[in-house]
Amino acid sequence: MNIFSLDNVFFRNLLFVLAVINLSACDQRGDTQVLPFALEADTPDQFLNFLNKQAPIAAGQYELFILPNTAALGSYLGTLELAGNTEELSGSWSDSMDIDWQTTTVESHELKFDRAGGLSISISCSAPCYGVITKNNFEFQRIESVNNQLSLSLEDSQISSVAYAEAYYEAVDPNNTRTTLADWKTQNGFDSGYDAHFIFRDSKDLGYGRDMFAKFNDDGSMSVFVNNFVVSKGAGNPASYGPLNLFAAVDQNHDFLGGSNAIELSPIDENDPSSQLITKFFTFTKPDENGVQQRLTSASLDGRSVKHMPEMCHSCHGATLLPLNSDGSFNTFSLKSAKLNLLEIDSFEFMEDGQYSLESQQLAMKNFNQAMQGSFETMATRNSAEQGHWDSSFAEAVAEGRYNGSDYNSEVFVDSSVPIGWQQTDYRPEGVEILYKQVIEPNCVSCHSLRGFSSGNDSDLDIMRINGQVVKTGNAINLSDYEKFIGYSDVIIDYVYKRGVMPLSLRNYEHFWDPANNASSLLASFLPGFDVLNSEGKIQQPGLPISRPGRDRSAASPMLLNGSGSYFAKLYEWTILKSPVNSVSSFESPNQAQSLFTADTNGEYQLQLSVSNSRAENVTSTVNITIDNLLTIGTELNFVDDIKPLLQTTPFDGRTCQNCHIASSNIEGIPIYFDDSNENLYLDVKATVDFLDPDNSILIRKPTRLQHGGGIQIDLDTGIGKSTYSSIMDWIINGAPCGDDAICN
Repeated sequence: MNIFSLDNVFFRNLLFVLAVINLSACDQRGDTQVLPFALEADTPDQFLNFLNKQAPIAAGQYELFILPNTAALGSYLGTLELAGNTEELSGSWSDSMDIDWQTTTVESHELKFDRAGGLSISISCSAPCYGVITKNNFEFQRIESVNNQLSLSLEDSQISSVAYAEAYYEAVDPNNTRTTLADWKTQNGFDSGYDAHFIFRDSKDLGYGRDMFAKFNDDGSMSVFVNNFVVSKGAGNPASYGPLNLFAAVDQNHDFLGGSNAIELSPIDENDPSSQLITKFFTFTKPDENGVQQRLTSASLDGRSVKHMPEMCHSCHGATLLPLNSDGSFNTFSLKSAKLNLLEIDSFEFMEDGQYSLESQQLAMKNFNQAMQGSFETMATRNSAEQGHWDSSFAEAVAEGRYNGSDYNSEVFVDSSVPIGWQQTDYRPEGVEILYKQVIEPNCVSCHSLRGFSSGNDSDLDIMRINGQVVKTGNAINLSDYEKFIGYSDVIIDYVYKRGVMPLSLRNYEHFWDPANNASSLLASFLPGFDVLNSEGKIQQPGLPISRPGRDRSAASPMLLNGSGSYFAKLYEWTILKSPVNSVSSFESPNQAQSLFTADTNGEYQLQLSVSNSRAENVTSTVNITIDNLLTIGTELNFVDDIKPLLQTTPFDGRTCQNCHIASSNIEGIPIYFDDSNENLYLDVKATVDFLDPDNSILIRKPTRLQHGGGIQIDLDTGIGKSTYSSIMDWIINGAPCGDDAICN
């Protein structure tokens, strides 16, 4: 940790001059230096985002019908906005037409999505009307009219939008008593004082100067607010997140107060003080001319992109973000899933002396961290059979280790502690503790220790052997030991070195890729099969295009291919490398991410997807496709008739998915129930789908890996496994339609 000293009076005179100097950024531990690399056009440029943004509509071709409620003469006129382009829509009806979209003769409007996303429709009708969006003879979206007006607005993300933020605030503040920071303070008792106060620079996450206040209550509830100071050098400039922010916070220079965040651990039901305590987040503007700080739904925290509440907070607080309920309310599972987090004191910067030095604030921060551990224990006492129950044991162990045990024997933060799951043994590779201290703890643990579910912790199904040791991989996502971590080596290579989506925050990402810190090369040396190297044999930083046509599968012709999960791709090209003798096959759109493949002969086909961007051309990958026109796998799959039976009745290793994924199973922490008692069954399953990257959908990724909680259930080396995977993948690629059933309404 770095310590700074600067006389405040002198600082007040110099700050404005220093603020405009092009200062270098600070690395995570605070050493001032010029970053030896620059973020380029095709490198990752958005942080603090959930990986699955829950796009509402998959890529592909759809149809839009505008029809009258009763057969009558009439017309309509309006606009449609898709992928940033706006077009006018118009049409008319006869008095003898069929008003059923499946049989009507009215011409439809084509909607073509090159990538998964949303759209906006605004139509005026001369008579009562309705709209329907369809694909492959399935209804995807019905739009009812109000006063002869049709209106639909689907954001590109179902979990990152102003509407989502408003629904969240409605859930955590139903009486609108926290619309300003002053009101929030009143509701949480800060008008009568506070129990803890510290100032530091959070050089690991956002680089802000943090002016933090906390209040703890006898019933276990607590609240924290922090004023964030940023001496900005321009949007996205790393120098905006450097040491000057600490000085601005200490000096209380409100010219650089960028806004405030607040967190509560308070009852989920405001009218019932004894109800379950949950973590709630609020974000406020900087003070206006009257000193008022208004509540915000959206903000650009690091100058890289606008995020919406609560995504900007939940991404680092162990939450699970799910789309809103069908009635527009916030999902209760999501609401209860967020946690508080520890102060990672060894990554902070402090003043060298005075009341805001580390020495002066150490004891107060210890008490704060002990309260944070108390919140983990509170969450652990919830009913273990509750949906999505979290296992807090590793987060508690990390907290205790930093103060020499559960009794918090050390008065100071212990920055040398290593959890038992990461300590050197004769069966772990040499240097595993160095890996933990230099890579895992500073870059991964604070978020991952808050993630995962209890399910599978004691399961004998999730077992693998590493260096001869039996390892249970349930809840591996919390990275509680080396074996669980290294079991994800292929995913780590993908997420860190190819996609560049982790580390998740801007400052953390910069630190990890700074060669001076050696983190990227140290981690790579532990990953078996690491191959992300440039032509000089050096580790390649994310930004080059990566072709991802999906895994091998079987289907009937025609089948839809989807390469939209490719990384950093700007141009696409599909080609046929191998095919059965005398077969005739073709792509409908060979130069698009999504393409319909048609073949007249059953057999094996090897297809290639080539992708390019400004940094590299024709980066290729192949996929093997088995065309079998006797199969039902194709473009007509729907949830009710095809996917729901797979989850409920198809036996895998003598069991079905529903054997465990049901409330009555009493298995700790199951995050989703597949039985018919789940009124939101279709929507819950659809929330495990990633339309932007179908092969990365949880619905596919979890049961095909050991880190499932129930073992590998879709074994891609078996016939039933391949068939199941092919069905689920084709259903997702074709938009995950529901079908015809009450659960679809």
